[in-house]
Amino acid sequence: MATTLSRPFIFNTPKSPPTISRPLMPLPCSYNRIKKPSLHVTNNTLNIPTSTAPFQQTDFASRFAPDKPRKGADIIVEALERQGVTTVFAYPGGASIEIHQSLTRSNIRSILPRHEQGGIFAAEGYARSSGTPGVCLVSSGPGVTNIMTGLMDAYSDSIPILAITGQVSQKLLGTDAFQETPVVEVTRYMTKHNYLVLDVDDIPRIIKEAFFLATSGRPGPVLIDIPVDVQLELAVPNWNQPCKLPSCISSLPKEPDELALRQTLKLIVESKNPVLCVGGGCLNSSEELRKFVGLTGIPVTCTTMGLGLFPCTDELCLRMVGMFGTVYANYAVNECDLLLAAGVRFNERMTSKLEDFATRAKIVHIDIDSNEIGKVKLPDVSICADAKLVFNRMNMILESKGVGFMFDFSAWREELHEQKKKYPFSYKTFGEEIPPQYAIQILNELTDDEETIISTGVGQHQMWAIQFYMYKRARQLLTSSGFGSMGFGLPAAMGAAVANPGAIVVDIDGDGSFIMNLQELAAIKAENIPVKILQINNQYLGMNVEYEDRYFEANRANSFLGDPVRKSEIFPDMLKFAEACGIPAARVTKKKDVRAAIQLMLETPGPYLLDVMVSYQEHVVPMIPYDKSFKDTILEDDGRALH
Repeated sequence: MATTLSRPFIFNTPKSPPTISRPLMPLPCSYNRIKKPSLHVTNNTLNIPTSTAPFQQTDFASRFAPDKPRKGADIIVEALERQGVTTVFAYPGGASIEIHQSLTRSNIRSILPRHEQGGIFAAEGYARSSGTPGVCLVSSGPGVTNIMTGLMDAYSDSIPILAITGQVSQKLLGTDAFQETPVVEVTRYMTKHNYLVLDVDDIPRIIKEAFFLATSGRPGPVLIDIPVDVQLELAVPNWNQPCKLPSCISSLPKEPDELALRQTLKLIVESKNPVLCVGGGCLNSSEELRKFVGLTGIPVTCTTMGLGLFPCTDELCLRMVGMFGTVYANYAVNECDLLLAAGVRFNERMTSKLEDFATRAKIVHIDIDSNEIGKVKLPDVSICADAKLVFNRMNMILESKGVGFMFDFSAWREELHEQKKKYPFSYKTFGEEIPPQYAIQILNELTDDEETIISTGVGQHQMWAIQFYMYKRARQLLTSSGFGSMGFGLPAAMGAAVANPGAIVVDIDGDGSFIMNLQELAAIKAENIPVKILQINNQYLGMNVEYEDRYFEANRANSFLGDPVRKSEIFPDMLKFAEACGIPAARVTKKKDVRAAIQLMLETPGPYLLDVMVSYQEHVVPMIPYDKSFKDTILEDDGRALH
């Protein structure tokens, strides 16, 4: 059976695979030795060099004598330490308890989330905010299935995660044992690479490979499934094993093609209305990107993942493009004659109706993943390379031309400036009612710096956080972009606060999204993690209400979150959840009290919950309806006006 995917699988065919009575599909394996192969699946083509991984600590001081046998669990933990891991988000169970015991003897901080999904979202928040891999540990069975949303979320947004999962003993594999799950098969489509470790001697190499794979090329989640008997087996580890994935084809970053770079620069010289659009593939390229914009004067727009790469406060910044983007960003893409797209996927939230997207423009697509180039939108020039290398090399070429090599896009910039003045983000105020946009604006004013980190859940509040908070650097906004996972905001903020001690971390959340992982309030309190929660509470699933208003004559279908018997009462009372966990909390219901309430939240030491009550009739605008074009942009509406 042939399967076509954007990120193809590369399989090894085992000569004599281990016996599994009911496999979902044939298992690939990579042999280390004849006696016991460790299984692995890769979902990206990568060639791993035989040298040590980039995070390897060569001067590590082990707690064990070099020739002393130790349990596989101890080898796992020391391998993590050797990779520079300082924090693991770990929920224990029968199939992983040995690793937890080993963690107590290490220097790694082990944080107990109150749900496995909270743990992997926290690992994501750690990785998204720091740029280094986040690590989570769970047990077998439901422990594994509970992290699958997080794995897919990390896969969608290309976030480097290492998930370690306990598994039943090898002799029980395929017997439908208690809490057995065929992890390799069920996580195949949501990981960049995964392993089933069947030989304790493979552990040092596999963990080294896992970190390399998670961070090299296009980043992504890697999973290592480790049976209990492997965790218990005694061995003397060989820390100098080379990485080896002989079945993988090299797709590591190469130097950008010089001809393509010069073609790109030629197109820029010839253009009158160029636009640069940057996405998550540029997260490590912010410095080079800003220099490129300084040299060329090209206006910049971005995807959700690219927010902050170029400061929202800069006059050349057009902010986010797409369905809920600015009118002027969408205008720029609609009218441009050259679109430089770097690290973006051209998904439907960015392009809306594809055949009407950037129809006047020649397109240059820069991406590290060759599978993305031409997948959705066919470019005129393609550059398959790391965006950091591309911008750096183009900057060198531009600088070598000297001051005589100048661009003049002043007329185009003035045209866009007029669009900015004509179509700013705005909202209406109704008496003492709190506009949700206003609360976020005040937060932005009170945290006007580059150090504050914002996380969000998914829904209306997410879009308002994108529209009304001014991001100034990469990795300042943490949001579930590609997969849209509700419940992401609170645990992601927890992970970000751990990775960035001293930073102000605020979870801008909605009541519907927040309640999905509110159990992490207990973890935040127990670990004294100073997360601030600005909850935009409208008692409804706001984005659903918005669609019901527009397309279903306001017929409510499971979108009300309150008590149907006492609709006028606030339900559930989020302050009582916070009180139960010993977290200070307050509620604000009038616009005049918002500034003081947010100021108090920010000044209160430790975690804090501020419940901001808003109307459920507010809509997110501007908005391009699904499969419509820029010309169909909705500029104003809300539930009050429609119904």
